[in-house]
Amino acid sequence: MIFDRRLVLMITHKDGSKYINVNMIFRQITLYVLLFFLSLVFFIIISIGVFRSEIADINARTSLIEERNETMMLGNAILNDEINQRLEEIAIASDKIDNLEGVIGVDNTPNENLLERIDVASITGAQKAFFMKFIPNGYPLETFSGITDPYGTRFHPVLRVVRQHTGTDFGARIGTGVFATADGVVDWADSGWNGGYGKLVKITHSFGFKTYYAHLNEIIVKSGTFVKKGQLIARTGNSGVSTGPHLHYEVRFLEQPINPMNFVQWDMKNFDSIFQKERSIAWQSLLTTINNLMD
Repeated sequence: MIFDRRLVLMITHKDGSKYINVNMIFRQITLYVLLFFLSLVFFIIISIGVFRSEIADINARTSLIEERNETMMLGNAILNDEINQRLEEIAIASDKIDNLEGVIGVDNTPNENLLERIDVASITGAQKAFFMKFIPNGYPLETFSGITDPYGTRFHPVLRVVRQHTGTDFGARIGTGVFATADGVVDWADSGWNGGYGKLVKITHSFGFKTYYAHLNEIIVKSGTFVKKGQLIARTGNSGVSTGPHLHYEVRFLEQPINPMNFVQWDMKNFDSIFQKERSIAWQSLLTTINNLMD
C-alpha cells in the first residue's frame, strides 16, 4: 500500500507482518552512490596530481640526466682530443728517441718501452757526452780543402829529411777559423818561431790530453784562458816552417803524439771506435774514473 507518496512494502508470514520503507533505501543507496562517485572523483584528482608531480619529477630528472650526458660527452670529446694529442706526442718522442739512439750509438731494442729507452739513452748519452766534452774529438776547422800531410813518418818538404810528422795538416785559406776540440786551458799562446811551429796555441785538456794548433796567422786566446769545446781560438796562416797555408793539428797523451785522425773522426755514432783505433791509452781505467765522477 501507499502512504504519503511513499512506497511501503508489507511482508506477511506466520509470525506476523514486516513493513519496509522503500524511499529510505533509495535515499541511502543514492547517498552511497554519491559518496562513491565523490570519493572516486577525489581519488582521481589526487591521483592526477600525484601523476603530474611524478611526471614533473621525471622530466626534471630526465633534463638533469641529459645535461649530465651532454657534459660527459663534451668531457669525453675533450679527453679523446687530449689522448690523441698525447699519442701524437708519444709518437714524436719515440721518433726523437730513435734519432737520439742513432746519434749516441745505442741499439734500439723493439721490446723495450719508451721510458726504458729514454732512461738508457739519457744515461748512455750523458756518459758519452762527458767524454766528448773533455777529450779531444771532431774537426778543429770550420772549413778546409783537404789533408795535405797525414800523421806518421814522412819526407819533410822543407828540411828534406825523413822524420816523424807528429800531427795532421789541413789545407785551409789564411784566416779560416780554428776551434778548440775539447774543454781545457790554454797553456801556450805564442807568436814566435816555436821550433818551426810558428804562431802556436797549446791547450791542456783533462785526463792527460793536449792539443796543438800550429802555423797560425792570428791567435785569439791568451795563455791561462779556459776554453770550451767549439770555441774560436785562432785563425789559420802560414807561419813557421810551412810551404803553404794550412793548420798543423796534434793530439797528445801524456806529451806523446798520437794519430789525431782517430780523434777527428770520433763522434757519438762511432763512440766505441776510439777504443779499437787508439790502444796506447788505458781506456778501461779512464772509463771507470769518469763513471765514478758522474755517480
